[in-house]
Amino acid sequence: MPYTSSFFNSTHPGQTSEQSLIDDLVIEQIGIYGLDVLYMPRRHLNLDKLLHESTKNAFEMALPMPMYLKSFSGYDNSMELLTKFGVRSSDEITLVMSRSQFTSYYGPYLKSYYNELNGDEPTDKLNPLDGEIATRPKEGDLIYFPFDDGIFEIKYVMFDSPFFQLGRGYVFELQCEKFEYSGETFDTGYDGIDEQQVRPDYYRLEFSIKGDGLGTFEALEEVEIYDITSEQNLANELKDPLATEERIDIVVDDIFQLYNDSGFISRFDKVTGRVLDWNKPDGKLIVNDLSNLDPDSEDENKDVTKNKFDVVLVVGLVSGAQYVTVKSDQMEAPFSDNDVIQKEFDAIKIVDVADDSPFGFV
Repeated sequence: MPYTSSFFNSTHPGQTSEQSLIDDLVIEQIGIYGLDVLYMPRRHLNLDKLLHESTKNAFEMALPMPMYLKSFSGYDNSMELLTKFGVRSSDEITLVMSRSQFTSYYGPYLKSYYNELNGDEPTDKLNPLDGEIATRPKEGDLIYFPFDDGIFEIKYVMFDSPFFQLGRGYVFELQCEKFEYSGETFDTGYDGIDEQQVRPDYYRLEFSIKGDGLGTFEALEEVEIYDITSEQNLANELKDPLATEERIDIVVDDIFQLYNDSGFISRFDKVTGRVLDWNKPDGKLIVNDLSNLDPDSEDENKDVTKNKFDVVLVVGLVSGAQYVTVKSDQMEAPFSDNDVIQKEFDAIKIVDVADDSPFGFV
């Protein structure tokens, strides 16, 4: 039977030396003409197994990587758009990185990182459906671009450009777009990256404080939020957090029952957040980076205006401050008309008590 020539066939095993030569040249070119960026793998904190999407993501590490900037003449599709949410940048860049460097140096580390989070052995096989991939950069991961102190999100990873020279691929081409913050948690250890979560006006809860409380919150400290709607919890007196070296153990019987994206109730004994602003004289506390949220849902009286975070106990993990809240509202972002739309809807809505949910989880 006829076959292609083994002396000229680029996919023949005898070409491995030439393939290694091209790979070495690629690494050398990236080392000479490239730049050092920071690669941040995405971690899913609240993964929906049905949709394979997460309402809460975290970026807990930033790995230095050499990459070549293919968009050397400027940003791709560079334009500024004025939207109802403010000025939006649509800058895009294309980065090229060595495939062999990623699989040799970073792949094993990412594999052990994901397995450690899952409580598995470092060498166990990862599940791609859980968003855990160690063989290549994945869509949704972030790149810190040092030239403009910006963060870009990987939108697509091309693995076939150039198209299989000598029967093999040597690079990953990352098509990236300017990252838009939407409630992610950053804890990479790099101040220029971690401050991303305090820049934008994204879903901030504004609490109204009841009474004097104890202590004072520190800026950007982490807080724990407990549901204390039961009268027995409201009757508990707060103790002075400075009276003991250890933080007070708070006995809370109530459990947050929050809906997830699929419409099912999840139970949480507490919710964490981060202090953005604390105005003690006015009794106002603004918290963002909430670990769990809850879309508007009806209570037993078919009322959708009540918030499950109205009556809570907020405890500072650094300062030890403790305050009880009586009301919580979402802080309005610039150019947002959500509050106006909600008030107009509340004025005209008609609720029929007989219209119960057929699914039984309202």
